[in-house]
Amino acid sequence: MTVHYVGSLLETGTQFDNSRGRGQPFEFKLGVGQVISAWDLGVASMRQGELAIIECKSNHGYGWEGSPPKIPRDASLKFEVELFGWVEKTIEDMSNAEKLAHAQEARTVGTASFKEQDFYAALEKFADGVDHLVAMDRGGAKEPEAHAALLSCLLNAAQCELKMSNWSGAADRCSKALALEPENVKALFRRGVAYTELQRFADAKADLVCACKLEPKSREIREQFEKTKAAHAEARSAERSAFGGVLK
Repeated sequence: MTVHYVGSLLETGTQFDNSRGRGQPFEFKLGVGQVISAWDLGVASMRQGELAIIECKSNHGYGWEGSPPKIPRDASLKFEVELFGWVEKTIEDMSNAEKLAHAQEARTVGTASFKEQDFYAALEKFADGVDHLVAMDRGGAKEPEAHAALLSCLLNAAQCELKMSNWSGAADRCSKALALEPENVKALFRRGVAYTELQRFADAKADLVCACKLEPKSREIREQFEKTKAAHAEARSAERSAFGGVLK
Protein backbone atom coordinates (compact mmCIF):
# COMPACT_ATOMS: atom_id res chain seq x y z
CA MET A 1 0.00 0.00 0.00
CA THR A 2 1.10 3.59 -0.65
CA VAL A 3 -0.35 6.28 1.61
CA HIS A 4 0.10 9.73 3.06
CA TYR A 5 -0.91 10.06 6.70
CA VAL A 6 -0.99 12.37 9.69
CA GLY A 7 -0.93 10.72 13.13
CA SER A 8 -2.07 12.42 16.33
CA LEU A 9 -3.11 11.59 19.88
CA LEU A 10 -6.88 11.29 19.99
CA GLU A 11 -7.33 12.90 23.45
CA THR A 12 -5.10 15.96 22.99
CA GLY A 13 -4.80 16.31 19.20
CA THR A 14 -1.01 16.42 19.50
CA GLN A 15 0.57 15.41 16.21
CA PHE A 16 3.33 12.78 16.45
CA ASP A 17 3.95 11.87 12.80
CA ASN A 18 3.28 13.34 9.36
CA SER A 19 4.39 11.75 6.08
CA ARG A 20 3.29 14.87 4.19
CA GLY A 21 5.73 16.91 6.24
CA ARG A 22 8.51 14.57 5.12
CA GLY A 23 7.35 14.93 1.51
CA GLN A 24 7.44 11.18 0.91
CA PRO A 25 4.51 8.69 0.87
CA PHE A 26 4.71 5.67 3.13
CA GLU A 27 4.72 2.19 1.59
CA PHE A 28 3.90 -1.02 3.44
CA LYS A 29 2.51 -4.52 2.98
CA LEU A 30 -0.95 -5.12 4.35
CA GLY A 31 -1.64 -7.93 6.81
CA VAL A 32 1.95 -9.02 7.48
CA GLY A 33 2.58 -7.14 10.74
CA GLN A 34 4.47 -4.17 9.31
CA VAL A 35 1.97 -1.67 10.77
CA ILE A 36 -0.35 -1.50 13.79
CA SER A 37 -3.48 -3.62 13.57
CA ALA A 38 -5.71 -0.54 13.24
CA TRP A 39 -4.06 0.13 9.90
CA ASP A 40 -4.29 -3.48 8.74
CA LEU A 41 -8.03 -3.38 9.48
CA GLY A 42 -8.80 0.18 8.43
CA VAL A 43 -6.74 0.57 5.25
CA ALA A 44 -7.99 -2.80 3.98
CA SER A 45 -11.48 -1.32 3.71
CA MET A 46 -10.39 1.79 1.79
CA ARG A 47 -10.65 2.51 -1.92
CA GLN A 48 -7.87 3.98 -4.05
CA GLY A 49 -7.88 7.77 -3.76
CA GLU A 50 -9.96 7.75 -0.55
CA LEU A 51 -9.15 10.01 2.40
CA ALA A 52 -10.23 8.44 5.70
CA ILE A 53 -9.98 8.95 9.44
CA ILE A 54 -8.88 5.91 11.45
CA GLU A 55 -9.29 6.07 15.23
CA CYS A 56 -8.23 3.32 17.60
CA LYS A 57 -7.65 2.46 21.23
CA SER A 58 -4.27 1.28 22.39
CA ASN A 59 -5.03 -2.42 21.85
CA HIS A 60 -5.06 -1.74 18.09
CA GLY A 61 -2.23 0.79 18.34
CA TYR A 62 0.97 0.63 20.37
CA GLY A 63 -0.45 -1.18 23.41
CA TRP A 64 -0.19 -0.18 27.03
CA GLU A 65 3.54 0.52 26.64
CA GLY A 66 3.04 3.12 23.90
CA SER A 67 6.00 4.28 21.80
CA PRO A 68 7.90 6.83 23.88
CA PRO A 69 8.62 9.66 23.75
CA LYS A 70 5.92 10.74 21.28
CA ILE A 71 3.20 8.20 22.08
CA PRO A 72 2.45 7.71 25.80
CA ARG A 73 1.25 4.56 27.47
CA ASP A 74 -2.21 3.25 26.67
CA ALA A 75 -2.81 6.04 24.13
CA SER A 76 -5.79 6.21 21.78
CA LEU A 77 -4.76 7.40 18.31
CA LYS A 78 -6.17 9.20 15.30
CA PHE A 79 -4.84 8.93 11.75
CA GLU A 80 -5.81 10.85 8.65
CA VAL A 81 -4.91 8.46 5.81
CA GLU A 82 -5.00 9.00 2.05
CA LEU A 83 -4.64 5.82 -0.01
CA PHE A 84 -2.83 6.18 -3.34
CA GLY A 85 -2.34 2.59 -4.45
CA TRP A 86 -1.25 -0.93 -3.64
CA VAL A 87 2.13 -2.59 -3.33
CA GLU A 88 2.03 -5.78 -5.40
CA LYS A 89 2.20 -8.93 -3.32
CA THR A 90 5.16 -11.22 -3.90
CA ILE A 91 4.63 -14.95 -4.40
CA GLU A 92 5.85 -15.56 -0.85
CA ASP A 93 3.15 -13.26 0.53
CA MET A 94 0.29 -15.01 -1.26
CA SER A 95 -1.95 -17.74 0.07
CA ASN A 96 -2.49 -20.90 -2.00
CA ALA A 97 -5.85 -19.55 -3.15
CA GLU A 98 -4.24 -16.29 -4.29
CA LYS A 99 -1.48 -18.13 -6.14
CA LEU A 100 -4.03 -20.28 -7.95
CA ALA A 101 -6.19 -17.27 -8.86
CA HIS A 102 -3.13 -15.38 -10.14
CA ALA A 103 -2.03 -18.36 -12.24
CA GLN A 104 -5.48 -18.80 -13.76
CA GLU A 105 -5.61 -15.12 -14.69
CA ALA A 106 -2.12 -15.36 -16.22
CA ARG A 107 -3.23 -18.38 -18.26
CA THR A 108 -6.27 -16.48 -19.56
CA VAL A 109 -4.17 -13.48 -20.61
CA GLY A 110 -1.53 -15.79 -22.11
CA THR A 111 -4.16 -17.60 -24.18
CA ALA A 112 -5.39 -14.27 -25.57
CA SER A 113 -1.82 -13.28 -26.51
CA PHE A 114 -1.26 -16.67 -28.15
CA LYS A 115 -4.38 -16.23 -30.29
CA GLU A 116 -2.95 -12.89 -31.42
CA GLN A 117 0.29 -14.74 -32.27
CA ASP A 118 2.26 -12.74 -29.71
CA PHE A 119 4.08 -15.85 -28.57
CA TYR A 120 6.69 -14.08 -26.45
CA ALA A 121 4.05 -12.27 -24.38
CA ALA A 122 2.03 -15.48 -24.10
CA LEU A 123 5.08 -17.43 -22.92
CA GLU A 124 5.77 -14.84 -20.22
CA LYS A 125 2.24 -15.23 -18.86
CA PHE A 126 2.24 -19.02 -18.93
CA ALA A 127 5.67 -19.09 -17.24
CA ASP A 128 4.35 -16.69 -14.58
CA GLY A 129 1.45 -19.05 -14.00
CA VAL A 130 3.84 -21.98 -13.61
CA ASP A 131 5.95 -20.05 -11.08
CA HIS A 132 2.93 -19.31 -8.89
CA LEU A 133 1.58 -22.85 -9.05
CA VAL A 134 4.94 -24.44 -8.28
CA ALA A 135 5.23 -22.11 -5.28
CA MET A 136 2.08 -23.54 -3.70
CA ASP A 137 2.70 -25.75 -0.70
CA ARG A 138 2.71 -29.48 -1.29
CA GLY A 139 -0.86 -30.08 -0.19
CA GLY A 140 -2.28 -27.21 -2.22
CA ALA A 141 -0.31 -28.07 -5.33
CA LYS A 142 -1.87 -31.54 -5.34
CA GLU A 143 -5.41 -30.19 -5.47
CA PRO A 144 -7.04 -31.22 -8.79
CA GLU A 145 -7.66 -27.63 -9.89
CA ALA A 146 -4.06 -26.59 -9.23
CA HIS A 147 -2.70 -29.75 -10.85
CA ALA A 148 -4.77 -29.17 -13.99
CA ALA A 149 -3.77 -25.50 -14.16
CA LEU A 150 -0.06 -26.33 -13.84
CA LEU A 151 -0.29 -28.98 -16.55
CA SER A 152 -2.12 -26.55 -18.84
CA CYS A 153 0.41 -23.74 -18.30
CA LEU A 154 3.34 -26.08 -19.00
CA LEU A 155 1.77 -27.43 -22.18
CA ASN A 156 0.86 -23.96 -23.41
CA ALA A 157 4.35 -22.69 -22.63
CA ALA A 158 5.81 -25.61 -24.59
CA GLN A 159 3.63 -24.72 -27.57
CA CYS A 160 4.91 -21.13 -27.43
CA GLU A 161 8.49 -22.41 -27.36
CA LEU A 162 7.80 -24.52 -30.45
CA LYS A 163 6.32 -21.53 -32.27
CA MET A 164 9.49 -19.57 -31.52
CA SER A 165 11.77 -22.50 -32.45
CA ASN A 166 13.08 -22.76 -28.89
CA TRP A 167 13.42 -26.54 -29.08
CA SER A 168 15.29 -27.12 -25.82
CA GLY A 169 12.83 -24.96 -23.89
CA ALA A 170 9.89 -26.83 -25.41
CA ALA A 171 11.40 -30.21 -24.55
CA ASP A 172 12.09 -29.13 -20.97
CA ARG A 173 8.54 -27.89 -20.38
CA CYS A 174 7.09 -31.07 -21.87
CA SER A 175 9.29 -33.16 -19.60
CA LYS A 176 7.95 -31.28 -16.59
CA ALA A 177 4.39 -31.86 -17.82
CA LEU A 178 5.11 -35.56 -18.24
CA ALA A 179 6.42 -35.70 -14.67
CA LEU A 180 2.90 -34.69 -13.66
CA GLU A 181 1.10 -36.93 -16.16
CA PRO A 182 3.35 -39.55 -17.84
CA GLU A 183 0.82 -40.48 -20.52
CA ASN A 184 -0.15 -36.99 -21.63
CA VAL A 185 -0.45 -37.17 -25.42
CA LYS A 186 0.13 -33.46 -26.05
CA ALA A 187 3.31 -33.47 -23.99
CA LEU A 188 4.63 -36.58 -25.73
CA PHE A 189 3.81 -35.20 -29.17
CA ARG A 190 5.29 -31.75 -28.56
CA ARG A 191 8.44 -33.18 -27.01
CA GLY A 192 8.70 -35.53 -30.00
CA VAL A 193 8.61 -32.49 -32.31
CA ALA A 194 11.24 -30.70 -30.21
CA TYR A 195 13.50 -33.77 -30.05
CA THR A 196 13.28 -34.13 -33.82
CA GLU A 197 14.52 -30.57 -34.32
CA LEU A 198 17.29 -31.23 -31.80
CA GLN A 199 18.20 -34.36 -33.81
CA ARG A 200 17.53 -36.60 -30.84
CA PHE A 201 15.81 -38.98 -33.20
CA ALA A 202 15.64 -42.07 -30.98
CA ASP A 203 14.03 -40.08 -28.17
CA ALA A 204 11.67 -38.40 -30.64
CA LYS A 205 10.54 -41.72 -32.06
CA ALA A 206 10.02 -43.19 -28.61
CA ASP A 207 7.77 -40.26 -27.61
CA LEU A 208 5.80 -40.36 -30.85
CA VAL A 209 5.28 -44.13 -30.66
CA CYS A 210 3.91 -43.72 -27.11
CA ALA A 211 1.65 -40.89 -28.27
CA CYS A 212 0.40 -42.96 -31.19
CA LYS A 213 -0.42 -45.91 -28.94
CA LEU A 214 -2.41 -43.62 -26.65
CA GLU A 215 -4.19 -41.92 -29.53
CA PRO A 216 -3.99 -44.31 -32.51
CA LYS A 217 -6.46 -42.36 -34.67
CA SER A 218 -4.39 -39.18 -34.65
CA ARG A 219 -3.24 -38.34 -38.17
CA GLU A 220 -1.05 -35.52 -36.84
CA ILE A 221 1.00 -37.89 -34.70
CA ARG A 222 1.47 -40.40 -37.55
CA GLU A 223 2.54 -37.66 -39.94
CA GLN A 224 5.05 -36.31 -37.43
CA PHE A 225 6.46 -39.80 -36.92
CA GLU A 226 7.03 -40.09 -40.69
CA LYS A 227 8.70 -36.65 -40.71
CA THR A 228 10.97 -37.74 -37.88
CA LYS A 229 11.92 -40.95 -39.69
CA ALA A 230 12.68 -38.98 -42.86
CA ALA A 231 14.75 -36.41 -40.95
CA HIS A 232 16.68 -39.21 -39.25
CA ALA A 233 17.39 -40.91 -42.58
CA GLU A 234 18.51 -37.63 -44.09
CA ALA A 235 20.82 -36.94 -41.16
CA ARG A 236 22.40 -40.39 -41.44
CA SER A 237 22.86 -39.92 -45.18
CA ALA A 238 24.61 -36.61 -44.55
CA GLU A 239 26.86 -38.27 -41.97
CA ARG A 240 27.82 -41.04 -44.38
CA SER A 241 28.67 -38.50 -47.07
CA ALA A 242 30.72 -36.43 -44.64
CA PHE A 243 32.76 -39.45 -43.54
CA GLY A 244 33.30 -40.89 -47.00
CA GLY A 245 31.12 -43.95 -46.56
CA VAL A 246 32.93 -45.17 -43.45
CA LEU A 247 29.72 -45.15 -41.41
CA LYS A 248 27.24 -47.97 -41.85
